[in-house]
Amino acid sequence: MSSPIPTVREQWIPQERAGARDRAARFAGRYALDRDGLVDLAMSAVVTAIALVGLRTGFIGWQWVLAAAGGAVLGLLVTHVVVSHRWPAVVTVAGLVLVYLLLGGPLAVRQDLIGGVIPSGQTFADLIGAAVSGWKRWLTMMPPVDARGPLVALPLIVGLVASAVLYSVARTTRRPWILSAVVLAVIAASIVLGTLAPAGTLVQGALLVLVLLTWLVLRDRRTRTPLQNGAGHRARLVTALALATVAALAATLLGPLLPGRDGAQARTVARSQLEPPFDIAQYPSPLSGYRQYTEPNLADLYDRPLLEVEGLSAGQTLRIATLDRYDGSAWGAGNRAEEGSGDPGAAFQQVGTRIAAEGPGEEREVTVTVPDGGFSDVWLPTAGTLRGVEFAGPRARELSEQMWLNVDTETALVPAGLQPGDRYTMTALVDPAPPTELPEGVPVESGSLVEGYDASYLDGKVDLWSGDAAGGWPQLRQIAGYMSREGAYTDGGTENSYEKVYLGGHSTGRLARFVGSSQLAGNDEQFAATLALAANRLGMPARVVMGAVVPEGGVVKGQHVHAWVEVETPDGWVAMMPETFVPDRNKKPKQQQIQTEEERVGAQVPPPAGVNPPSVLQGPEQAQNDTDLRKKKTRNPLDPSTWPLWLQVLVLGLLLPALLLLLLYASIRGLKRRRRRKRASTGPTASRAAHIWADLVTEARTLGVEVPHAGTSLEQARSLPSDQAPALAARGNAFVFGPGDPAAEAVEEYRVQAEEVRRSMRADASTWQRLRSDIDPRPLFASERIGRRRRPRPTSLPEVAR
Repeated sequence: MSSPIPTVREQWIPQERAGARDRAARFAGRYALDRDGLVDLAMSAVVTAIALVGLRTGFIGWQWVLAAAGGAVLGLLVTHVVVSHRWPAVVTVAGLVLVYLLLGGPLAVRQDLIGGVIPSGQTFADLIGAAVSGWKRWLTMMPPVDARGPLVALPLIVGLVASAVLYSVARTTRRPWILSAVVLAVIAASIVLGTLAPAGTLVQGALLVLVLLTWLVLRDRRTRTPLQNGAGHRARLVTALALATVAALAATLLGPLLPGRDGAQARTVARSQLEPPFDIAQYPSPLSGYRQYTEPNLADLYDRPLLEVEGLSAGQTLRIATLDRYDGSAWGAGNRAEEGSGDPGAAFQQVGTRIAAEGPGEEREVTVTVPDGGFSDVWLPTAGTLRGVEFAGPRARELSEQMWLNVDTETALVPAGLQPGDRYTMTALVDPAPPTELPEGVPVESGSLVEGYDASYLDGKVDLWSGDAAGGWPQLRQIAGYMSREGAYTDGGTENSYEKVYLGGHSTGRLARFVGSSQLAGNDEQFAATLALAANRLGMPARVVMGAVVPEGGVVKGQHVHAWVEVETPDGWVAMMPETFVPDRNKKPKQQQIQTEEERVGAQVPPPAGVNPPSVLQGPEQAQNDTDLRKKKTRNPLDPSTWPLWLQVLVLGLLLPALLLLLLYASIRGLKRRRRRKRASTGPTASRAAHIWADLVTEARTLGVEVPHAGTSLEQARSLPSDQAPALAARGNAFVFGPGDPAAEAVEEYRVQAEEVRRSMRADASTWQRLRSDIDPRPLFASERIGRRRRPRPTSLPEVAR
């Protein structure tokens, strides 16, 4: 019985399997790594990891490690594919950009992913924004930065670029000095992007040298002639030991003489050369508007809920602002740092949602909500030492990206200002409620925060109020007791009140009248401002704090807002609460004192002072300590930061990437077309014909047609999906190898026929094949050495005889 005849499908299956095996073998052969390739890949990864160690002090959390490692792996993969195909460097750049945009979301910026995987428009906007402007923002923020926002894309970029550059150079050059220079440049860039605190001296020093020397030795063995019978091994070993001994002796003898050996000399990094784009002087002093929280006042905030606080006990405090500078106009927040606190002169820095801060106190989560009609200012009320802030509500993203913090004074600020409906949760180290009585003895620091300001008008009063007390703290304690005992409390009263002669403010003129009266009369503003100046006059650094004392139930009203004084000690700052120096609210000025004050107002010429400080009820463009009014900045319609979110997503996340891809597509296609026309119209006509055929074959390869590289023109023509190709190849051979040079008109006709074949092949291809062919840059870099083969010159008998 005869066997059944196999079907067409059964006959085709073995051929399909054989073709699949051939394709797999070609794939493995192209991308497989030999021992030298594995060495370069492994060493590139190790050096990249050493470089990424430099970012350790710039981020807090582990998310940045995942992003950086993912970037390094992707950079190696993209570069390996490009190097395996021997594509130009521009393809590597394009591949890195594409990988960054497509995988940057899942690896780094995961906040707005669709389904946790697919990038959204906001994801693209965050990735582009981080790559363009994120560097400056990161370098001007207080390190370490929280590794849970868009800035985590920066370690991803560092890993991508560093690994790609290292592996690309290692695979394309054999010169050791070039590789060494690139490795050192990558490590130097990592150090420059770091902080003043070294991230890993041993890793980026000794380990780097060991890895680099090992890499260079392994690469050198590739070109060194193998030794026979082990000859020379002993000499090389002795030489290596001698060099290592000399290096160790040099490090021992010269190391103590090198700069920065003891850490006294500060490192130079990028963030130390950049000034944060922030001027605290443009915001009015909150102490100048203290009377809006008192009663009576036009703002009507005395009994109005300002803040709803959860997580603090009754008696604990919220800090609105620490005011550590006085210029004769107002106590304002200074932009200076204390000794040993980090970057001098850059106290206010942008921070993320988590802050690496240490200090005494119990860690708590404190939630603050702004009710309707509540607190509305740029100053952010905080509790204790901040370790993190999470905003909630519709403005959470805006407030989180604009938060500035002075870690030395524990003062926070959001330029957009708090509004009703805002809510934020602080993780803070909170001290117990401050005492309402002053301790007997406190060791205080020496110095002054108001150097350069003449407060000599206080000298006589300070001597009188301190009595017979000796020493800084006892004198200050006596002065506080005198103020509380002998002074009177007044908020200025109503318009028709007899207390209206007591004006607000704490400029030099107001304080001169305050201390020059027969009885001290004012509120927290005048008493705290005067006591802080007196402490500095006695040689003790002191500052004013504007804040609130949390009541039972946590609802902070205007009546709970106070001003107190803090004095510096070796262990920190000691608070002098209002109960220790401000008279009781029910103790009003004496009638005789009021009459005396009425006579003095308008007649007394105060000492010279600067421009009166603006009230918080004035425009935000007026500075707290500047003498010139600043012009209100106009919004630039071309600045993306001023656009609404939907417009930023549309333009930056969709239109701009699409425009860039379209521009890249049009550029590659236009350059390829220009190259074809140039090769077909310049040079000898035979060379033009050869170029026309070569460009047609290259176009077929980009469309996915398997054209033999070593075959003749006719063999190549048989593999093209066009019936006109064999005739076209034969005519091209006639032009190249025929006697004489073909006419230019004939070559132009030949070009037109080749274009018809090219269009026919593109019409038969799929849309994806045509698109891939259009963006394939290989035709732009094809060899130019295509031309007419040299034909033997015909000779005659007389020429042979000669």
